Amino acid sequence: MRNNSTLYKIISFTGQQVIKVVEGILSTFIREKGAVLDPKSFYWTSGLEQNAGLIIKDLHNILLDYSSIPNFDDLSPEQKRIVAGEKRWKSFVLYMYGKPIGNNLMRCPDTERLLQTIPGMTSAFFSILEPHTSITPHRGPYKGVLRYHLGLMIPSPPDICGIRIGSDTYHWQAGCSLIFDDTVTHEAWNNSDEIRVVLFVDFKRSYPFPVNIFNDLMIDLIRLSPFIAGIIGRIEKGG
Repeated sequence: MRNNSTLYKIISFTGQQVIKVVEGILSTFIREKGAVLDPKSFYWTSGLEQNAGLIIKDLHNILLDYSSIPNFDDLSPEQKRIVAGEKRWKSFVLYMYGKPIGNNLMRCPDTERLLQTIPGMTSAFFSILEPHTSITPHRGPYKGVLRYHLGLMIPSPPDICGIRIGSDTYHWQAGCSLIFDDTVTHEAWNNSDEIRVVLFVDFKRSYPFPVNIFNDLMIDLIRLSPFIAGIIGRIEKGG
């Protein structure tokens, strides 16, 4: 379905309205406080931090074929409006809303193994922010997930690139975790002459039963939406 077709626009608008209603309901059951959460509250973060070297080894193999890594706004044309700067935001996708990208996962065996330790993991990719590139203020599509970043290749000094979440600014550190609610307005930038790479993961929020079942259903429906189905189709076709 073309993203400029009337049917696509109707489905997209309807979906956004449904998500707004659902998020209003889910918000009453959110246990976490604040936009940025303590990574130590999630037992699995230590395992990823301790094995960051294995993930970086997979990443280096991918970077050998750098030109084949797609720009995220090529996979999702709707994202063109949030990418600004001299270069691009590249993404090597491993999972998208629960859909495994088999060919990419085969190239990242240790990363795939470690991703399986994250309960409720839905999406994962290597997020590559090229030099002198910024991602303008925006919010994520759905409150039923939280976002995780593991710093992998971070330019020096670390404060030359960063992310602003709400009114607070954070700087990635190699081998360290950051977890936040991406429906809070945020922006990111890389003002260095090097690429910045993080392992970017979305995972399901923790909700009590039966709200967790409802959240699972919503994530499945989002995966089947023309927006996400289009991204998955472009990834599987090689961008």
